Amino acid sequence: MSALHAWPDDASADHGAAVGYRQRKDRRINNPTLAIQIRGKLYQTLNWSLGGMLIGGYEGALVAGATFDIDALGPAGKRLWPVMVRGRVVRTGGETGMEMAAQFLTISAPAFEILEGVLLRRPKFRGAA
Repeated sequence: MSALHAWPDDASADHGAAVGYRQRKDRRINNPTLAIQIRGKLYQTLNWSLGGMLIGGYEGALVAGATFDIDALGPAGKRLWPVMVRGRVVRTGGETGMEMAAQFLTISAPAFEILEGVLLRRPKFRGAA
């Protein structure tokens, strides 16, 4: 599974096309917010879909094109489940200078079930704090 991304202005769209990304196909949501763990550090999503995410407060060293693993995820402030999700950085910086947009490259079946459950607000995935 992959997310195909859109950029907000022509310059960004040109950059995205130059590096091989196209318009995203999955609609992003911002509620509920996800908490994700990358290399042991927790971040919260600004928006996300079954194909990718935008996280805030990113201070890491990953740059556009780099791949990474998400170790755990769940609704922000609730239970996190260990997962196997491989992602690729689309861009870093953003409005605050501390954002990272990423697309999901591979998602294990349990991770997909968790994302879908959170998206559909299934009781099992609301988790306890």
